[in-house]
Amino acid sequence: MKRSELTSAQKKQYCWDFSHLFKNDEHWIKGLNDLDQVASKLVKLKGKLKELKNFKNYLELSKELSLNLMKLGQYLHYSDLDQTNLNFQKLNNLFAIKITNINQQLSWIEPEIKAIGSKTIDKWVSDNPELKNYQHTMKVFFQFEKYILSEHDENLLSKVSKSRGAVGDLYDTLVYADKEKVSIKYKKKEQELTQTLYLDILENTHPTKDQELRIQTNQKFYQDIVNKKHSLAQIYQGIIEVGIEETKIRDPKESLSSLEYSLLGDNVSLPVYENLIKVGQKHADLVREFYQIKKSFFKLKKFYPTDTSLQMAKLPNQKYDVETGINIIKLVLSVLENEYLEQLNLALLPGRIDYFEDTNKRTGAYSSGGNGVEPIILMNWDDTINAINTLGHELGHSVHTLLADKYQTYPNNNYPIILAEVASTVNEHLIFDYLYNKAKSDEEKIYLLQSHIETIIGTFFRQIQFAEFEWEAHKLVEKEEPLNADVLADLYRKIADKYGQDVLDLADDKQKSYSWPRVSHFFHSPFYVYKYATSITVSYKLYEDIKQGKKDNLLKFLKSGGSDYPLEILKKAGVNLEDINVYNPLVENLANLINELKILTKQK
Repeated sequence: MKRSELTSAQKKQYCWDFSHLFKNDEHWIKGLNDLDQVASKLVKLKGKLKELKNFKNYLELSKELSLNLMKLGQYLHYSDLDQTNLNFQKLNNLFAIKITNINQQLSWIEPEIKAIGSKTIDKWVSDNPELKNYQHTMKVFFQFEKYILSEHDENLLSKVSKSRGAVGDLYDTLVYADKEKVSIKYKKKEQELTQTLYLDILENTHPTKDQELRIQTNQKFYQDIVNKKHSLAQIYQGIIEVGIEETKIRDPKESLSSLEYSLLGDNVSLPVYENLIKVGQKHADLVREFYQIKKSFFKLKKFYPTDTSLQMAKLPNQKYDVETGINIIKLVLSVLENEYLEQLNLALLPGRIDYFEDTNKRTGAYSSGGNGVEPIILMNWDDTINAINTLGHELGHSVHTLLADKYQTYPNNNYPIILAEVASTVNEHLIFDYLYNKAKSDEEKIYLLQSHIETIIGTFFRQIQFAEFEWEAHKLVEKEEPLNADVLADLYRKIADKYGQDVLDLADDKQKSYSWPRVSHFFHSPFYVYKYATSITVSYKLYEDIKQGKKDNLLKFLKSGGSDYPLEILKKAGVNLEDINVYNPLVENLANLINELKILTKQK
């Protein structure tokens, strides 16, 4: 079903409604302009924060500004329902300009708080109960104080932030806006090679007869990237240089690498990152074993990268409508008991989830919200088991947000990205268990096993591979070694081989792979991808706790929000990412799943 085909009554149930935030675009623009009043009040406090009453006033105004920005940003998600809507493109631009202007006006705040000093502010916080919730925030702030520049320099950096971010915008323009459309002959007709068709061909074509078709499809799909490989390499080098420059400006003694500076925000030590890479390389034979199972299953003499996505089994042609999917999710998550289910029901209220696809709607799914604004979810429901899993994943985010908002006051309700994927992947583990135990045939079990194994490999091993690649790329630039398309292609292949890709055959040994630019996180969020691997590790441990009846660890984690350093929050929930053995349960589980797949496919 398409979104545009819904009746009025169905739209109330299954479509977003942000009218409680702003009645219409005109009210939104008024809300945007009202930000100036809050910013103006903050500007009037310049030079006065050393007085306690003014400092308290600053905190209240800052909270008000943050909430208003969150509401304005939430409303703009409407633009994802029709990405061709020029009016929303205009609103997004207005929002970006306003944020830049406000940041410039307020660039004096951090240097002024730094000048007050930690002793004074610690005393204010301890002597005034209403400031207690700012204790962790201020602790983090003064941990970073040596990297805060003078008011003049912070203002200068703020003024050039737009131009410094332009290189990332250029990536989006090249890869998405200026993408050359290509077509391919498939099922006796010429078709545009979309992402959906690309995946269909790689997953569902004949294993032996269509090997060449899959290779050609992949070449065509990546041809646009290959054509722009030199530009993309230059853009990536530029993005890395921006990060390195920022680190050098804030750390003039150059005691930190760009990776170490990035990890500071979450108080994560370099050994945590290094251990993750060691574990990924140590256990990559599991990936190789999985590829070998598929190669044998399909009786292929050569097993190419384009064969790795082939489906080993088909599900019965069973469709799951939204309500059926919701009921399954509620049943699965009922093990988490009343408090979790109360928040789950809030996350499912009408107007909070936009379920159905439409012509110009953004693809995929996400959850957004928090900081006093109720979470929302974008979906593209397609009546499959995958849709159930996706909704369960996104609801994990929403419930995390709701529980953090309920139990933590601002600003401790805001949890960092490194914790964000934990709650969502806990739900994935639980949903897999339910579906696998309910499976009525080996065919169904094989399908579910393959899907779950590939999720773990993709979220754990693949993200560690990406994490090592971007670290090595940054190290090259830090050593002032130039990056180019071939250097990056060779580096990517060399690292991919460490994580199991070395057992795959190549259609042309001399042809370089330029698939790395498809990983948008490299361009938009450097040193982000490792967090996926740590998150699925944590979620599996919490899932094991749930199976053993220890549900409190998950709830304790969800209620903590961002009230402490991420690794400390995890320790309180029984997970220590500083212990290299923390990864063993997930790795052992993957080995068991692969063994089960071997048995079902009669390869053991």
